[in-house]
Amino acid sequence: MGMIGNYITVTAELLQAIRDEEISLHGIEPKLDIDKAWQALHYTLSGGGTEEGSALGAVVPMNGQHYAGHYSDAEVFVLEPEQVKETAAALDGIEEAYLRERYQFRQMLDEGVYPLVDDDEPEEFFDYMYTYFTAMKEFYRTASADQAYVVFYIS
Repeated sequence: MGMIGNYITVTAELLQAIRDEEISLHGIEPKLDIDKAWQALHYTLSGGGTEEGSALGAVVPMNGQHYAGHYSDAEVFVLEPEQVKETAAALDGIEEAYLRERYQFRQMLDEGVYPLVDDDEPEEFFDYMYTYFTAMKEFYRTASADQAYVVFYIS
C-alpha cells in the first residue's frame, strides 16, 4: 500500500462542507492521484524546502501556509483560486531539463524523502516522478481555468 498523494478540485461551498465534516474527502473521487511521488516532487520543486513559500513550493502544498486542518482522517492542504493560478503559471514554464537540474536523488535518499529506498535506481525514479509531474501540470492548468480551489491530502 503506502501513502498516496491525492488532489481534488472544489468550489468554496464544497470546501466548507468538507471543513464542516458534512462530506468526507474519501467520498470524492480524486481528480489526480500522484501515487507515492508526492514528497519527492515537493522536495524537488521546493528546492529541498528553500522555496516552500513559492508557487513551486505550493505544487504539492505541505507547509503551514496551506494547511487547512485534519478532516476525514487526513491532513488537508488547500490552495485558493488565485494561488492555483500562480502555481499553474509557475509550472507552465517548467520542462524536463529544469526538473532534472533540481533532482537530487542522493540527497533525497540521505534525508529520507518518501518513498525512496537504497535499492532505487536514480534514473528509474526520476522517470516515475516525472510522469506524475506532467500530470500535475495539466491538473493545475485545468484547475486554474476552472477557478477552483485545490485540495491536497495523503491517504
